Amino acid sequence: MSHHHQQPHMLSEQDQLPRLPIPPLRQTISKYLESIVPVANDDIAALAETNRRASHFLRVAERLQQRLIEYEKTQPYSWLEKWWFELAYLSWRESLCINSNYWIAFADDPNAYGLAVAPEQLQPGYPDIHEGKVWDSGEYSEFQVRRAVRFIQKTLDYKELIRDGRLPIDRTRAGPLCMHQYHCMFGMTRIPRMGCDELRQDESTIASRTITVIVEDQIYSVDVYDSTGHRRPDGELEAELHAIIADVTERRALGELDPAVTVLTSGHRDRWSVAYEQLEKQPSNHATLMAIQHSLFAVSLDTTFSDPPGSINAHQRNMKCHGTQPGHNRWYDKCVSYVFDRNGTAGYLGEHSPCDALIPAFMIEYVAKNVAPENIGVSSLNSAVPTSLAHVRRLRFTNVSASVLQLIAEAEKEVEQTARSSDSRQIRFENYGSDWIKRAAKVGPDAFAQLAMQLTYYRIHGTFAAVYETASTRQFMHGRTETVRSLSAESADFMRTMCDPSSSSRDKYEALVRAANKHQILLRDASSGNGVDRHLLGLRMAYHRLQPLPSEAPLSDAEKTAIEEFFNDPILAKSTTFQLSTSGLFPAYYLSHTGFGSVVAERGYGINYIIEPKRIKFGTEGKTFEVGKGTDVERFEMTLRQVLAELKAICEQSNEISAGDSSRL
Repeated sequence: MSHHHQQPHMLSEQDQLPRLPIPPLRQTISKYLESIVPVANDDIAALAETNRRASHFLRVAERLQQRLIEYEKTQPYSWLEKWWFELAYLSWRESLCINSNYWIAFADDPNAYGLAVAPEQLQPGYPDIHEGKVWDSGEYSEFQVRRAVRFIQKTLDYKELIRDGRLPIDRTRAGPLCMHQYHCMFGMTRIPRMGCDELRQDESTIASRTITVIVEDQIYSVDVYDSTGHRRPDGELEAELHAIIADVTERRALGELDPAVTVLTSGHRDRWSVAYEQLEKQPSNHATLMAIQHSLFAVSLDTTFSDPPGSINAHQRNMKCHGTQPGHNRWYDKCVSYVFDRNGTAGYLGEHSPCDALIPAFMIEYVAKNVAPENIGVSSLNSAVPTSLAHVRRLRFTNVSASVLQLIAEAEKEVEQTARSSDSRQIRFENYGSDWIKRAAKVGPDAFAQLAMQLTYYRIHGTFAAVYETASTRQFMHGRTETVRSLSAESADFMRTMCDPSSSSRDKYEALVRAANKHQILLRDASSGNGVDRHLLGLRMAYHRLQPLPSEAPLSDAEKTAIEEFFNDPILAKSTTFQLSTSGLFPAYYLSHTGFGSVVAERGYGINYIIEPKRIKFGTEGKTFEVGKGTDVERFEMTLRQVLAELKAICEQSNEISAGDSSRL
């Protein structure tokens, strides 16, 4: 055991972390001007205009830079943190469902038992045959409850590792990474407020002994620790979940279910804030809202199941918005939510504002990995435990006013439309992964995947997409993310070369290598705080929100115009209209699907990808053809598969690796 004591506390190196830098002004502007060349795509006049605006901006922007530098000194952790919470997340008013919350599906348990079977087979020609279909069984299963309890217990194990500071400090070659976000998951809830939401997490919610369990939109608080702070055993938790299910089933039969206030969390934020304000004025409804906020995390038990079994596309539709009743039976505002369907297929829904998906993904890979080896079998456990509600509180919404009921109905309509407009696919490319990319393509796997996605987009739409790739800035105190503007002059050249019939395999390969090398530089710059987008945001805020410094010469009208023209430049807007919004995760073998919504409706795709040694998984989301005006998730999958096959042939020809040579894999 002694080796455990030598491991430093996970927060012990926080004070060594540097603060997020404010890059030199000229550096940012020149990187920005370089990044827009392919965005303007041969529009020489537009490029010249943007360069003119940038040079005028540079004459005055030093004043904004100085304001930013002074403001930085007043902020506890970083100049960006407060603005980022507000502007990236909390002032976002559209529904969290699909647009903002991300979803993750877990690999199925091969020993699942007592499964529901679809009432009818999906026949070829049936529109859902490739996607699978979500059915509603109207019932729950023992296996579902058992698996839920195992996930709850392993999540509490992880929560205790965080509480005791026992997680190893994440490191890169550059040094330790910020561990702060691990503390932002449990007892964390988003609260709707008109115009800009709030986050609630405090000492009492972090130390909470309860979780929220949601069944048919009815909400229960379950004690997962006893009054002395000891964890309650599996058998008791199983009995309580069964008791909740029995309670809901009985109330459904008696027609006594409370209104589905849950649905409000999935719709427009201002609508929810109006309803929330009314509910919090009623003491018993206020108590329910407080109890939900006071829980560590949420667990939803659904009566739906996906067919055919293992149908990942159907299951992820269920995950992101509920397969048959969009927006129901979830509390989108909880940072951490698990979902278990009738057959025990498990998923995760994350609220994005308090932490980036990466950190919860580390947690749930740990959870799933530790649940996997436990054989959940049929046993006689249940008969021994009386179904009791001793440690369960039903949280009610009562006397809900007609106006709030009306808002629930509106939210339902809105989220149904959101669900109908969203198309998603899990693309599992099984032919190769990072092993082959490093050996035969001899480039970084992330760069390789990025170039494949860009080329896929170009082939489908005939234009270069502005690309957002997430880079983590956790080498800085409270660092979150920076944008990698992955579309570069080099990647544009690679796409043109790939589509030019006169270019040879060697030409194509060399263009790939140049673009991949450039990508490594862009990624490294972004992670080290030398990106473009966060700094431009800071300068914009310095103009709009920070007072002029006492020493500062006042801005003349001409100078104000120069600043406004820079920020209102159509090319700047085009370069941040990210038709490809992408984010890579570490190799996560127990996560079968990950996804998030596209940020641009028209010809836009949201893609989360996982590069494993032997395969690549892409979770793609886009709007349906009519809404997305040309977004085509199905065609994206087909084209991406072709592109990946083509790149394999090109690399093997150029590096003279015979197709059958796996001796060095």
